Order: sequence, then C-alpha cells, then structure tokens
Amino acid sequence: MKNRRFASSLIVMAFAIVALALGGCNDINGGGWIKKSNGKKANFGFNFKCKGEGSGNAKASGQLQFNDHEKGVKFHGVVDSVPNDTCVGLATEFEGRYLGSYTPQPRKLGEGGRFEIYLEDKGKSGPSQGDYFELKLHDGIHDGYSLKGTLEGGNIQTYGVKTRE
Repeated sequence: MKNRRFASSLIVMAFAIVALALGGCNDINGGGWIKKSNGKKANFGFNFKCKGEGSGNAKASGQLQFNDHEKGVKFHGVVDSVPNDTCVGLATEFEGRYLGSYTPQPRKLGEGGRFEIYLEDKGKSGPSQGDYFELKLHDGIHDGYSLKGTLEGGNIQTYGVKTRE
C-alpha cells in the first residue's frame, strides 16, 4: 500500500515538473501535498493558463490531478473558466482562482462535477515555502468535498506576472 502511495506521489510530482516547464503568460503551475488535520496527505499537480485582460473575454485552460488517499477522492480536472471571465487580478497578485469540471478516477466510480480552486504563490522557490492550496468540489460523486491549507511539500509558481513591490 505504501509503495502504491509513493508511486502515486511520484506521478503527481512528475506531472508538476512537466507543468512547470510549460509556463507562459498569466500561468500558475505546481504540485505537492497538504497534510490534513489527521496527519494524512492529499497530493496534487496542475498547470493553469488565463489569457484576456478585459472583462468578459478570458480564455482559461489547464489540467488538475488530485488524490486524497484517505477519502478516496481521486480525479482529473479540466479548467474551463475563471470568475467574472477576466484574467485581471489572477497572476498579477501572485494568486489564481480557476473553475472547471472533474472526472473521478477511475471513471466507473460515478458522475463527475465541477471544481473551484484557489492558489497562492508566496514567491519563494522550493518546497514548503508557505504556498497555499484550496479546493471545493460541487455536484457528482464528490459533491461537498473541500480541502485547504499550506503546502507541506511541493511548490506553486506564477509566470508572466509583474515584479513584487
């Protein structure tokens, strides 16, 4: 069981490394894990992009892989929008808020639904530097699931942003 969890963690981290290599304008990428209140871990990897500065014309895209081993919440997500259809205030504030749909893994578990994700890059390279991850699931088999916290391992990084002041 531990070997399978370790292998899953390695896959998620490999996904995050590939995601970091894909950086571009208004991108936020990363991966890692959060320790839950009971000491168990949930890990994730993602790459999100947003283009379009004016209100109403944002084009959001990206992928999310998530696994909460203890709760059995494992899914693949695809980003399709951002709040208020604008990229303004996403990466320029070293944070990201994205919306999308999720598909349980394996698919035979049931119907998918929607997700909301909020991320913060604290600007320091390397693991455990205060980056923040928040996830909420709506509809489908995992309706009502949520998780938030500071990364215990991994990194979140923004690209195409203004220098911090």
